Amino acid sequence: MMKLLSLLKAVEPKTIKVASLLVKRIPKSVGYRPDYTGFEIPDIFIVGYALDYNEYFRDLNHICEINEAGKVKYATKS
Repeated sequence: MMKLLSLLKAVEPKTIKVASLLVKRIPKSVGYRPDYTGFEIPDIFIVGYALDYNEYFRDLNHICEINEAGKVKYATKS
């Protein structure tokens, strides 16, 4: 996000505001906070509503956590 913001600032817009549907609460965060946040969530893997796990679940019309059994079932087969 910091790289994207620096690229946007290079073209000298009047303002830049960032909105994020989800922000994870994690200790290893780089410290960046968007201007607008929909939900703060724990460090879990979220799928649905365009968020996928190995190309699955992207088309769900809601978001939810994928559990460990789901991760195993839909893991990529190398």
